Amino acid sequence: MHTSWLTANSYGKLSNQVQGAFIAPLPAFDIISVSGPDSRKYLQSQTTCDIDKLTDDTFLRGAHCDAKGKTWSVFHLLQQHDELLIVAFRDELNASVAQWRKFGVFSKVSFNAADNNFATLGIGGSGAAELVGRLGFNLPGGNGRLSRHNDGAILQLADEHFMLILPKSDAIALLDSDYPLAAPTLWLKQHILQGLCYLEQPLIGEFVPQMLNLQAVDAISFTKGCYLGQETVARMKYLGRNKRASWILQAETDEAPAAGCDIEQQFNDNWRRVGQVINAVNINNQLWLIAVLPNDITPVDSLRLKSDSAPALQLLPLPYHLS
Repeated sequence: MHTSWLTANSYGKLSNQVQGAFIAPLPAFDIISVSGPDSRKYLQSQTTCDIDKLTDDTFLRGAHCDAKGKTWSVFHLLQQHDELLIVAFRDELNASVAQWRKFGVFSKVSFNAADNNFATLGIGGSGAAELVGRLGFNLPGGNGRLSRHNDGAILQLADEHFMLILPKSDAIALLDSDYPLAAPTLWLKQHILQGLCYLEQPLIGEFVPQMLNLQAVDAISFTKGCYLGQETVARMKYLGRNKRASWILQAETDEAPAAGCDIEQQFNDNWRRVGQVINAVNINNQLWLIAVLPNDITPVDSLRLKSDSAPALQLLPLPYHLS
């Protein structure tokens, strides 16, 4: 975890007990700048989102797949002056950038770490919109939109759920101010409850994008030109071959399962493995997770985490419709 922009004093302010709106540093999320005359054209051929639809006041959610249509990363992409910035969890971003550099040697495009210049934070909680205004930003005006202030940008991921990109010096100053600060886990809980996820190392290259519900959060374009893995992604949509989806689950337990941990379903007297944890967070012995399961799972199905204590899992509703 890169923590050069987080001071000991800042760490001491972070809490999971914040009531209402909060700002949470997200040091596990990295930023890559993409530049060069072929940057847009190259990314258009490598990602599920339509780069041609990117504007100065919008951002794109997208995915990078391999040739078999398996997802290597889920990211957010925005324009910053004459560069593109890609924000994603460190594991998946490192995996994708290695591939982009490998196959981009014949294009006029370069990928450079931007975490020395920028920092990523999250804003959430009840009253988050008011907090956005206190920071000097206008409200973006809807999911998928962004607003700018000085050299910073705030991305609206969902209602009351934002990602904030700031110059590192501004982020340091912000965390030393009197704004309500929260631990990253509090933002991650909200991320999970919005049905959003990222990929940690064990799950990179394991799922097609529809298994992560990316078609439901406008991260897949089915009208753009060809891109890596498109044949598989299109087949899942038009031939109805996708049988799995991401679901939100909750349990009362002190466990905090790692990415890739198994989830089991009861069939008569037996339990059978039916899915895997993608992201999970435990706050005050309340476990929240998002997991890939059969797409016909229902709240009446008996589910449990495969572990020594095997806590029962409750299925929660998704905040969007699965198509």
